[in-house]
Amino acid sequence: MARHKPAAEGGYQRGEETRARLIHAAVRVFGERGYEGASTREIASEAGVNAPALQYYFDNKEGLYLACMGFILDRMKEQLGEAVTAASAALGDPRVEDEQLIDALLGMLGGFVSFIQDTPHAAQWRLFMAREQAGQGPPAAFRMLDESFNQRIGGLSRQIIARLSGYAVDDERTVLHSFSIISQGMVFRVMRLQVLSAMGWDEINHARMLQVRELLFTQTRLILRGLVAERNAHAPVSGA
Repeated sequence: MARHKPAAEGGYQRGEETRARLIHAAVRVFGERGYEGASTREIASEAGVNAPALQYYFDNKEGLYLACMGFILDRMKEQLGEAVTAASAALGDPRVEDEQLIDALLGMLGGFVSFIQDTPHAAQWRLFMAREQAGQGPPAAFRMLDESFNQRIGGLSRQIIARLSGYAVDDERTVLHSFSIISQGMVFRVMRLQVLSAMGWDEINHARMLQVRELLFTQTRLILRGLVAERNAHAPVSGA
């Protein structure tokens, strides 16, 4: 695991700035070249520091890659924090109504869509995460992503879908519905060029992303209401 030390060459504050420059540069280079194609020398040059400084802060290339993953996951937690709290509260309310659960799931979906589009460094983060989700990073990075995001966000979405559908949380249908709903926004990252071409757009700007988000909300609400209707249709009749 990479260590974190104050910088001998300039004290703690300068050390924090150097570490941050290395992470930002590494996200760009890893995104453009992939984990295997990126070199620590190139990353150090991009960050404007010497190569030994990279080893000083992160030990090696894997340590730096994991620091990049941790940085992006921390930003993701900040973006989704309120939505995750709201979803947890809704699930903990024994009197919660179906529409409130649907709104809670849409809140997490909306936060995720905003994260991958609205953040200042979204383009660089999209490239980095697209390569990671394609399995191009070290195994330890996937474990970080799985424990920090997939299990937390995925776990909450599966619990909500289980309540709405009547399926068990670990039912294959619940798991597949969760993945398909939460990952909808990824198409606008992974297939960005295809979307731009099909729509005749030159970019997916903020206004267009709002349009996309509203469409996803409408589509997802219809799907979830359909699960509720199916659950109710198969529910035993009271007194029967």
